[in-house]
Amino acid sequence: MAYIPLAILFIFGLIIGSFLNVVILRYGTGMSIEKGRSRCFSCGTTLSWYELIPLVSYVIQGGACRNCRTRISPQYPLVELATGLVFVASYFLVPEAFFDLKASISFILTAALLCLYIVIFVYDIRHKIIPDFFSYSAALVSLLLIGNTWWMTGAIDPWRIIAGPILFIFFWFFWFVSKGNWMGLGDGKLSLSIGWALGLWAGIASTLLSFWIGALISLFIMGFEKVSGKGKLGMKSQIPFAPYLLVGFAIVLLFHIDIQGILAYLAL
Repeated sequence: MAYIPLAILFIFGLIIGSFLNVVILRYGTGMSIEKGRSRCFSCGTTLSWYELIPLVSYVIQGGACRNCRTRISPQYPLVELATGLVFVASYFLVPEAFFDLKASISFILTAALLCLYIVIFVYDIRHKIIPDFFSYSAALVSLLLIGNTWWMTGAIDPWRIIAGPILFIFFWFFWFVSKGNWMGLGDGKLSLSIGWALGLWAGIASTLLSFWIGALISLFIMGFEKVSGKGKLGMKSQIPFAPYLLVGFAIVLLFHIDIQGILAYLAL
């Protein structure tokens, strides 16, 4: 019986994930997010309800359009699955959500922030840009989380308040000095919400991890492409950095890593 609420949350997350796919694909294109039936991008066929069941339809149809058999992007099931897992993870982060109003609000805000991060993650990979609307929405949700923490505990950590601006200034410095060649300002705007969500020391740890992860993955890809002779990634390539920032954020959020812990580990 204890698994029933988690199953409900997961299914609800899959449904929300289907909507997030719509947002990712239609935002900035002039298409309405709220209106308009979903269609196959290849043959233009309007999709029936049974072709839009989150995750299930993709599996049953073998990852292809039922009409023209064009392959469907794996983005659809991956976003849906990730969102389902986000709702389950949010419950574990706020286990009192079903029993306390303040905790319920914290759960909703946490899930909303993570959903925004999923959209930013995929949108930046697709377009190499983070729309301000997504970054500022995430920043607002993070501030609301701080406000709800104050409501729950009666106290506010001042380091958490300044964490967002400090991380933003860090990225702004690289953007300003390089005139946007090293890093886009969108990463700084995203870091506002990361700092406010995690606090200063955990936010710094998250940023540090994101640079390490980004460097390792980029070097691995460049090495693989050099060996295979199909190199496209170079030192001057435009690389979306938001996914690395958000991977670092997820690691710190789930495993409670802070900068002191990282420095202590390196000192060993």
